[in-house]
Amino acid sequence: MSSSKCHFLDLPLEIRLDIYAHLLLHPPIDKLNPNRPAARIHPAILTASRQTHAEGTPVLYSKNMFLAHATLLASFPRLRLWYPPVRERSVLPQIRRFHIRVRLDCDPAFDASAAAAAFSGVDELVVEVWQAMFQGADHGALQVFEGVRGVRDVKVYGSITGFEGYVRWLEDVMRYDTGGGERTSLAETRRPSPIA
Repeated sequence: MSSSKCHFLDLPLEIRLDIYAHLLLHPPIDKLNPNRPAARIHPAILTASRQTHAEGTPVLYSKNMFLAHATLLASFPRLRLWYPPVRERSVLPQIRRFHIRVRLDCDPAFDASAAAAAFSGVDELVVEVWQAMFQGADHGALQVFEGVRGVRDVKVYGSITGFEGYVRWLEDVMRYDTGGGERTSLAETRRPSPIA
């Protein structure tokens, strides 16, 4: 009786991609406790061979949600707070999903052109809005995102009481695709008043 060995690379690509997803995809960000380490990823699989590196790297970088840096935005993201920032410039263009926290009662540490350059055309952008005191600030800090375009999936949430209409408008504007295809039917020029 002979036993046959099953090598990882002998498996069909679809099964290998499922395995990469189990090893390399991080659960969604825990909004109740973002500092709590959850399940950890296992990037060591990428070092097994050139083929596993080529197949698994896009899963790690394009399918996970990365935390944008507070000032450097998409150029210094990290997977979660307990992971070091991504420093390898060659993989930065593969990162397509970002989460950023914006404090409303402080001026942003970046301008509109930096936000547009960092986030235009990404697959997903989540903007978490917060402030030190309830209704202590308006939507002014979010205006830096008005130049972002072509984002497939946008969500602005958090401390948005009092300017919900502006937030919905901003989400639609960021979905607007300037490359010819319109991702939203909302006219860019119809900016609502800050009061919902």
